[in-house]
Amino acid sequence: MHSIRRHLALLAILVTLTGTWSSPAAANEPEPELAWIATTPATSVPSPPRRSAEQLLTPPRPRTGGETAMQRAELAEDLKTECRSQPQATTPSGWVKDRFQQCFLGTREIGLYSMQDGTRLAKIDIEYSLLAFSYDGERRVDYVFSFDNFDTEGGVPLPTTTLTVSFAGCGTLVNCSTLVPARTELVPAWKVATDRTVQFTARTPQDTGDGLYKISRSLFTMDINVATAAPNVHPWSEVGMAASRVRFDSAGAALGGKWHGAVFSDFVPTAVFDRRAGSDHVEEATHIDHALHMPSLTFPSFAGKSVPGEGSRPLHRLMNATKQNANNAASKAICISIWGTDYTKNNRECDEFPFKTSYEGSSTSTNGNAATWHGSARPISSAHNSNGGNHLKLFFGLNRVLDENMGTSSEGTPSDPFLVTVVK
Repeated sequence: MHSIRRHLALLAILVTLTGTWSSPAAANEPEPELAWIATTPATSVPSPPRRSAEQLLTPPRPRTGGETAMQRAELAEDLKTECRSQPQATTPSGWVKDRFQQCFLGTREIGLYSMQDGTRLAKIDIEYSLLAFSYDGERRVDYVFSFDNFDTEGGVPLPTTTLTVSFAGCGTLVNCSTLVPARTELVPAWKVATDRTVQFTARTPQDTGDGLYKISRSLFTMDINVATAAPNVHPWSEVGMAASRVRFDSAGAALGGKWHGAVFSDFVPTAVFDRRAGSDHVEEATHIDHALHMPSLTFPSFAGKSVPGEGSRPLHRLMNATKQNANNAASKAICISIWGTDYTKNNRECDEFPFKTSYEGSSTSTNGNAATWHGSARPISSAHNSNGGNHLKLFFGLNRVLDENMGTSSEGTPSDPFLVTVVK
């Protein structure tokens, strides 16, 4: 039996290299019930921006607290420049470059209208930006708002008209550098000011929050209000012009790096594996590529198999060691059933995708019935398996990806999604 399965496995690999093959009987096989269930609805997973291979391979750029004022100014200008080419930046959710950088851009034409006959008495034209930077090493996020252009037209109400930029999200557990981050100025003062910024820092205390990793969250929103002392003039306001979601954590040694940090939780990071010549984990990357894009040639084999990890079907980090071991054992059983117990010859190990460190692993996603797993187990070089595992751990650490519900009443519920892609 093992000999037959080995021949089938070799045939699958050969077909992978030379072409495609389908069984005539496959069309008549009943499609099994899907064992993989989306743990996060597609509508709740933000669509990540399209990025080149070079961008994907570039690590995120968190603030560390060691930058000079000039370095911070340069980083802010770089982000603003890049932000201008991103359509998402003009939406209330903004553009999130990575787990540590977010930006919002907008323009508004604000009319001041008569309550008596509806005529426009004056106009305020604004162009604004809001940049946000979170930290790897501190439970901290910095916000920098600026009017990049500010112009007016008309006269009578403007000298007595105030414009207020304000932020919400600070509170008992989220301490801000000012109690209520806001700035109010008369419109003529805004127009001539050399400094048209509103800046504040938000922090949460170290080692406070929910669960094993002491997680706390905040939603920061921005409003602009215009009011005038002139009689019979309509005020103007817009709420929720920007919405920035932040997760603070004290993961300790679990991430292999900084013990504390903050990330923009709307961003879904992507783990990039390199299949190109010279990669130290090319066999791992090849396996992932086959699982995602040629699942019919992977094991377990059944009609209708569809492996998660891309698009609206992300993976979720699993940090429970017992469940990780169960995933690994189930995957090894698949390797043995296809290649026999000697699959370990020539320094080979049983690799698995989705990873054993994900809720989409071979046991956790199937209630222990790995034969129905929408995934793949395959022997690969032990060196490439080890290097691929280290690459994944580095990704988790750099992006502060956690099994967020550990130690809470929701433990076992997946969270903090991530995607996987292969560069080739």
